[in-house]
Amino acid sequence: MRPEFEPLVDPDGVLVRAPIENAQFELYTDRVVDPVETDTDQFVLPVDSAVAIEAGRLEIPRLVNVFLWDDDGTMVGESVNQQHTEHASGWYSLDLPLGPMKLQIVAESGLTVRRSENATQVEFAGETPLLLGVRSLHESPAGTITIGDDVEDAMRAVALSGSALKTTSPERSFPSLRGHPPLIERADGFDAPDAFERPETDVAIEIPRDYGDLFRVSSLAYYLGADVVPGDDRVLDVAGERYDLDTDRGFEAEVSNLLKHVFFLDCVTRTEGFYPVNLHERNVVEPDLPFDSAAVYDATPAERLRAYLDVSYEVTAPHLPQWKLTADIEPDPDHVEAIPFVANELATVRIPEDDEDPDVHDEPEALTEFYRTDGATVRSTAGEEAAADWSNVVKPDETDAIEHAWIAEGFPLGASKTRVESYLRRLDRPARDQDSISIDIVCNEDEMSEEDIVEQFYGTRDVFEFDIAVHYDLTGDELADVLRKDTDFLHYIGHVDERGFQCADGMFDARTLEEVNVDAFLLNACKSYEQGDALVERGSYGGIVTLANISNDPAVRIGRALARLLNNGFTLQAGLSVARHVTLFGNKYITIGDGTLQLVQSKNGTPVATELTETTGGYKLTIRGYPTPRSSIGSMYQPHIKENTSQYLNSGIIDTFEVTVSDLREFFNRGVAPVLYDGGLTWSDELLQNELS
Repeated sequence: MRPEFEPLVDPDGVLVRAPIENAQFELYTDRVVDPVETDTDQFVLPVDSAVAIEAGRLEIPRLVNVFLWDDDGTMVGESVNQQHTEHASGWYSLDLPLGPMKLQIVAESGLTVRRSENATQVEFAGETPLLLGVRSLHESPAGTITIGDDVEDAMRAVALSGSALKTTSPERSFPSLRGHPPLIERADGFDAPDAFERPETDVAIEIPRDYGDLFRVSSLAYYLGADVVPGDDRVLDVAGERYDLDTDRGFEAEVSNLLKHVFFLDCVTRTEGFYPVNLHERNVVEPDLPFDSAAVYDATPAERLRAYLDVSYEVTAPHLPQWKLTADIEPDPDHVEAIPFVANELATVRIPEDDEDPDVHDEPEALTEFYRTDGATVRSTAGEEAAADWSNVVKPDETDAIEHAWIAEGFPLGASKTRVESYLRRLDRPARDQDSISIDIVCNEDEMSEEDIVEQFYGTRDVFEFDIAVHYDLTGDELADVLRKDTDFLHYIGHVDERGFQCADGMFDARTLEEVNVDAFLLNACKSYEQGDALVERGSYGGIVTLANISNDPAVRIGRALARLLNNGFTLQAGLSVARHVTLFGNKYITIGDGTLQLVQSKNGTPVATELTETTGGYKLTIRGYPTPRSSIGSMYQPHIKENTSQYLNSGIIDTFEVTVSDLREFFNRGVAPVLYDGGLTWSDELLQNELS
């Protein structure tokens, strides 16, 4: 489904919808316009749909960067942050990143770019014919490769994942130029469409015939466009020059370090190409690089990789973005079908230890205290439920990645229980027609009234930003009806045990359902992971569940934080990682299914959280980015704060800024964001009202 254009009236302009992205934006004009479909080959950058209009001024109701190219494809100007720029009469193709979409504007005119507090205006020299083009950043697999039981079939399939790359230049570090690897499906033997051709990179990875080794190198092979060949050693072959991957760091760590190292240097080097922007990461690392970036940009893939390998990891390590995803994958042949999705995220892959005890015996002190019910209200149905049953709960090694997927047996403490079926279901998710989520709250908790539910979890009715329906004291049949209906987010408050959900007429087991149509859910009940797993198996994309007993207070705080985070564009797992700050026991919540599910697109592309600390003369503001599937790692983010003109990679800590109260007001007035402040999680609009007024 291509992006669509519709005229707007009062105010005048154009509404652009990207159905496959579940997103839309408005573009305002200084007069009534009638969009007429036109050819898409009139733009410097590729677009999916285009229309022609006539206008003298365009306004985008947000602050965006504007890049300008001439008809030779040379970037001739940019306007970022609060900059006002003027450009003489000529032919221009303007590029404006709008979250999950790219807007292109072609005009032959002089133009001026101006900004107000929360809008960007492009003014032309009178009424001007304009071409508007939009490119969706959504990527789907181009097809499927089937494999048999031989591990070499799987190696051939992973080698073909590089066929999805749209370039082997450093611009492959942009997520929009990587493309989704082909699906892999187990069948009777190997078969791949003729269109899947590995790019000519002169790079190969040699590994033993082992699923564990193959899973570990899958993201690296995809990103490098490398062949994957069987051998006795673990080696990276670059145009005949062999590099040992079995180093003192260990094979798994070496592959992870190499992927991050090459990716980061591509991000730095790509500024010599189509987007010569002021990239913060280049500014800080370039003095320590032993090569000329322009020469390396123009080199062949193998020559460029050799130049990168001459750079010590110690040079790049301090500047690497926080990685988006670590995936722990059991080396089972059935899990090979998850590899295209894992590689698409450029995940670092680990293989869980074979001798790892799945039971958790080393409970930390906080966890022991957590199980003491000392009079607090606990969301379980019987006293014996206060004792922990860890028989199917596992404790993976910690990771410094933002997200952590567990593709193996058991339910992981602090990670996301992920299934291949959840990844596949993501591809068929239908388009949304609104930009705010609908929430169904089911409260089978006797102590809470309907008014208490809404106010405690979502704020007073005159300020909350959701379409909320509350269901109180449901029977089993009534709960089944809610689970079968289409809704964005289900929030269950009540009791769960091994028999199911507690309802007004007894227990209801979700495993008795044939179909579930709830997109995502939060089961705020004790040890709700098995019922959550049943919802995912029967149709939900993903949800958040508990591994242990929980009392009402942390449940309320987690639930309220999560709802607002999801409504501001955070994925399930990223939202949970932020929401965990509201309670000591946040790590007892995990995501299940597709932890990368994003119910609402972030207006800024990359959702951000902030941390605010007071200083003698003002504040320190730290901004942290949380990549999404559509603004994945490698995207750029620019904080519109003070006079900043630098672009940053969008993953993890962006930067820390010394700011005044006035700076904070200006920054927070541009959009609502979660704020870690004074030891807790609050929101920028609440700070503006209570602390910064």
